[in-house]
Amino acid sequence: MLSTNRQIRIHTSTEHWANNLKNNKMKRFLIYIVFSFVLFSGCKKDDDQLIDGKKPEERIIEALTKYQDQLIASPYGWKAYLYTAGGSGFSFYLTFDKDNRVKMVGDLSPETTTDLFESSYKLKASQAPALLFDTYSYLHIIADPDNAVFGGVPAWGYYSDFEFDFDKQSGDTLKLDGKLLGSKLLLIKATQPEQSAYTNGDLLPSILNTLAFTESSENLYLTFGDGIKIQTGFNVSSKVASMSWDDKGTFTSSSPFAFTLTGIVLQNPLIYKDKQITDFTYDATKKLLYTTVGGTRFDVLVSSTPILPLHSLIGLNYSAIVVPNATSYPGWSADFVNRRAAAQAAMLAGPYRLRFDQIAITFNTSTQSMNFTVDIYQGTSRFTAPFPYTYTKTVDGVYKFTAGAPTGNAALIIADMAPLTTQRINADRFVLDYFVNPNNGELLGQFKSVEHPEFTFTGSLR
Repeated sequence: MLSTNRQIRIHTSTEHWANNLKNNKMKRFLIYIVFSFVLFSGCKKDDDQLIDGKKPEERIIEALTKYQDQLIASPYGWKAYLYTAGGSGFSFYLTFDKDNRVKMVGDLSPETTTDLFESSYKLKASQAPALLFDTYSYLHIIADPDNAVFGGVPAWGYYSDFEFDFDKQSGDTLKLDGKLLGSKLLLIKATQPEQSAYTNGDLLPSILNTLAFTESSENLYLTFGDGIKIQTGFNVSSKVASMSWDDKGTFTSSSPFAFTLTGIVLQNPLIYKDKQITDFTYDATKKLLYTTVGGTRFDVLVSSTPILPLHSLIGLNYSAIVVPNATSYPGWSADFVNRRAAAQAAMLAGPYRLRFDQIAITFNTSTQSMNFTVDIYQGTSRFTAPFPYTYTKTVDGVYKFTAGAPTGNAALIIADMAPLTTQRINADRFVLDYFVNPNNGELLGQFKSVEHPEFTFTGSLR
């Protein structure tokens, strides 16, 4: 059952899904709007253009009243899907009341799926009628500028909005656009069974079942009867689903997704030839995901080996390559071992007495960026030092990384990291490949320098 909890609690680790207003009554608000327009109209010319015999301010007031009535009157609340400008998807269940209070659950973390959080909302006349979530809520967490709250980009979070303009209505669906960044919000009238499911806390087990399957193998694929295996990925960290296949070259279709009571829903269809996939449903009997296209069911299958080269999947099926804290490791060349040791010694001898730990190399295919983030310790305190890069990639998968300006902790260790960054990552071209750990059979990701073939290193695929 859902519980009401006014204090938002969030897990910020990827483990939570892949190892993170006072009352204003509408009547009083509308009176204020009317009064404002009356004052404004006294300074206007008398030749206001009328549409259907009504002034613009009259039409806006009518639209505000209509949307307010719709939000309140939906008997079983609203399903909501928020697709951020940063390329992620999130789902919510919302109920609005006449006192400008909104209650919600969402798919941000296990807690937010069951802890019913109450805040306030208001409708406002702008260039278009607008819906504002005007006190802190689950929607604000996604946009929180402090990435310690829920991850994302410092100062921006996941590039999301919490103030929206009404765009249009299609049947039982209201479509809204974020006022600042252009995030897309869909409000869909919920049915009575859906209301009961959300109220009973059924969103959480649905998510856990879906995750259990998507994390069971990195080699998921679909086939539509033409003999081509289409690698199918669900990147839970970035909330992006993708299909990739090789047909005289590598092709990819991807879309943000959000969790639902039955599986996941996509912002945009994944397209393969004449097939369009809009969602995936979890089959509790077979314990797998499937999609239905043109009335025909297609199961997501599991392969024992990778279907496509790593460069086609990094940033899609895989978010990152995590290089462990070690003195040597399978797939590490002597040159990498020596350079890492030199960086480690320089940090330890420096003024802050830092200890070099793991490296997380994360890729964002939509922005063609890469973060080379070093974990460093001062005593028992852990800090992160991200070195930002953009990249280009050839059709054959050869990367060239262009260094950005390190800031924060990374700025303190630029010289220490030079053997790895300045002299190799910044300077060389690289290819990515799979590497099987001979000790335990784990599939790793490996960097190989083109200019210096003796420089290679590996890490776990995440």
